[in-house]
Amino acid sequence: MTLLPTLQRLEPQHRVKINPDTYIRFDGTNFLQLTNVYSDGQALRIQSDIMLILWDITDWRTVESILANWPDPTDYPKILQHLNTLYQMKVIITDDSEGHESLDNRIAESVGANLHFNPENHLLMLRDNVRVAAYRRAIERTITPDDVVLDLGCGSGILGFLAAKAGAKHVYGIEKNQDVADLARKLAKHNGLDNVTILHGTSGNMDASVFSEPPTVLVSEILGNGILEEHVLEFTMDVRDRLLAPNARLIPGKLAIEVAAIHGELPLVKPQQVKELHDLYGINFEPLGELLAVKPSIRNARFRPEMERVLSDPVTVTTLDLTTITNPVFSQPFELTIKTAGQFSGYVAYFTAWLDDETVLTNSPWAPDTHWTQLVYTLPQGIAVQPGDVIKMDAVYDGRLRIRLVDVQRK
Repeated sequence: MTLLPTLQRLEPQHRVKINPDTYIRFDGTNFLQLTNVYSDGQALRIQSDIMLILWDITDWRTVESILANWPDPTDYPKILQHLNTLYQMKVIITDDSEGHESLDNRIAESVGANLHFNPENHLLMLRDNVRVAAYRRAIERTITPDDVVLDLGCGSGILGFLAAKAGAKHVYGIEKNQDVADLARKLAKHNGLDNVTILHGTSGNMDASVFSEPPTVLVSEILGNGILEEHVLEFTMDVRDRLLAPNARLIPGKLAIEVAAIHGELPLVKPQQVKELHDLYGINFEPLGELLAVKPSIRNARFRPEMERVLSDPVTVTTLDLTTITNPVFSQPFELTIKTAGQFSGYVAYFTAWLDDETVLTNSPWAPDTHWTQLVYTLPQGIAVQPGDVIKMDAVYDGRLRIRLVDVQRK
């Protein structure tokens, strides 16, 4: 097996997160011991104050954003040094770290399979009949026999296959994972879809010469639970402007972000948990508690309106027309008007995608379940609200979506 080349040093644009195969042990001093299952027993000892960095990258974060959000710029060199040390020890990983020689790689070499490719994930998405049925309807309403279709991030190929069956002249699928691309090729051949070509790589590294003629329809499903974290805006703009025929049609062509205020369970136990750390490890974690006291917790979770109170009607924060958008970065203020008295403890966000002028796909908690969950924010402290109160908020996207509470305006 040939491993992908690994990064030698982190750069500001790289996205990182804690390696899920890392565990942390407190050794009774002001140091933490971090061990990765790949590291042949080697452990990395770091000062406990660096836990504040680790806390913020359990989900994908760019190195640049980690530095930008740190309160003291004079710490930047030290933080960058620590991040690079953590990266070299494989305690943190980048989103192009599939080439690291991991335990999975070693097992794969012995059994002849690459375990970085998880077919169960693709089965889960294929069994999402709400998702597939919506795309199938839009594809069948859009495709003509003259169309050349590009399926961006094609995965196992289902959307491209549906386009081929709908009568497209030719279908190209682009998939960055070699094993997934190989699967899509096998499935196309197994189903006799001779007009389907699967290209391994990323669209950003391709030019129009890879197509026999410019695609006239773009089909893509690069939407995540966190709405924009798979960079649907950036990828769509790039492909639309460089690779597609003029006036090509997009599926989806429009995307909206929607938010509602909720009364949910507050993380009231967290301050006490921080205090307990001193008793457990002899280390004072008050700075961590200070961060938790002002920062909402964010999680991908399935929100159930029938089980948790919703305090406002959902509002559309912004609508993004993928056919005309020229700048993916935005900052959009919006307001939530309280309809039901209660404790404003957070908000839920979800997407609505228009696959054509009549076909809508959404991960709204009020719609039939899909394989997607929602993005749920929980405030560190609840705010008592009454009908008519207005929650002023904003949504910012600069490569990472952040939805923030600005103020509460009383009636």
